[in-house]
Amino acid sequence: MPPQRSDSSDEVLPLEKQQTLHQHKLCNHKWTLKQRPIGLFNPDTDVELISEPINLDSEGSSSCACNNDEIIVETSHLSIDAFLRTMLDDDAYHGSVDIGGTMPALGYGKVIHAGCDAKQKVGSYVTGMLGAQTYSTVKSAEVFPMMKMPYLSLRSSLGLVGAPAGLTAYAGVFYVCKRPRKGETVVVTAAAGAVGSVAAQLAKSTGARVIGVAGGKKKGLYLVNDLGLDGAIDYKDQECTIEKQLDEYCPEGIDFIYDNVGGDVLNVFLGRINANGRVVICGAISQYGKARGMACGPSNYIKLAERGALMKGFNFMQYLTSLPFMLFGMFYLYMRGKVKMTEQIELGIESYPMALQKLFTGGNTGKLLVQVQSDSASSVMASKKDDWFGLNEMIF
Repeated sequence: MPPQRSDSSDEVLPLEKQQTLHQHKLCNHKWTLKQRPIGLFNPDTDVELISEPINLDSEGSSSCACNNDEIIVETSHLSIDAFLRTMLDDDAYHGSVDIGGTMPALGYGKVIHAGCDAKQKVGSYVTGMLGAQTYSTVKSAEVFPMMKMPYLSLRSSLGLVGAPAGLTAYAGVFYVCKRPRKGETVVVTAAAGAVGSVAAQLAKSTGARVIGVAGGKKKGLYLVNDLGLDGAIDYKDQECTIEKQLDEYCPEGIDFIYDNVGGDVLNVFLGRINANGRVVICGAISQYGKARGMACGPSNYIKLAERGALMKGFNFMQYLTSLPFMLFGMFYLYMRGKVKMTEQIELGIESYPMALQKLFTGGNTGKLLVQVQSDSASSVMASKKDDWFGLNEMIF
């Protein structure tokens, strides 16, 4: 058990005294930002795990832990996403975390206490920015009820049909630019990650020829054998450059690029863009953490003008009005077996910083999650796809 802070001061309680806390107090373990990362996130120096009590009376209510418009959520799973790194810098697009503030993370969990003005009921499941902690006290209006959908696990709300992963991929493939067409060549970078793996499968569902980019032979085999892509480019290959691999896999150029990486990798692919090609900029994971003004932009951007190609960036929130259509489309393709989400689950709140580091060092395949609390409902899946409403009460 991590060290715990006392009620009245910043004093850290010794481990042997933590068991003497009042039996009606919950202990919230949370990761806080100790210092702003310089370059890559360092789990050993940039964050700190602390503990704090949440006072509950014998009936499970809380008079001092939350206000009337707040709820206390017992966190089940947390989503590890690339945008979290940007929030550790000053003046971040998604909002900056203060020094000493709780580390950010989207997640879902069960409401264990609700203020008298809260919209949610005790026992219901909600999702939102819960933070890297075991119990989250949040405004009722800042979280959302989890929708009911058959055949999908609770974890899918952070993955396949979650905003930071599957739905971002769906928007990028079908809404940002002219969608891929049968016979076209599509290249997806970071194709073994949560967004890239889904984007590659969605592009494949259109009849396009899809080449995924990832680091290492193991991930290359995953792209071809597990996801059914037409080829895999290994950007870590020391013997065969990306340019030579493009000669093999994209001899007639590239029609559609879904980019999650930026930097030199994107620059190489821009040099192969075809006439009327489309480049969708979803992220730039290779550039996160660089000092302001030091990010590496593509010098091959002039190819866009020469070939009449289009490059457009986006984020999911810009396409929020299309959410119902995206959910329906994703579920339809899932039921047809055209798309799936591989999950890599790290256990315990203690694993959060290492999981975040893995995201930027190529240590994950598919959707990276942290399981904070065991949740039997999250592992329940439908066994018969012909019974469309058999699990209509299951929350995803």
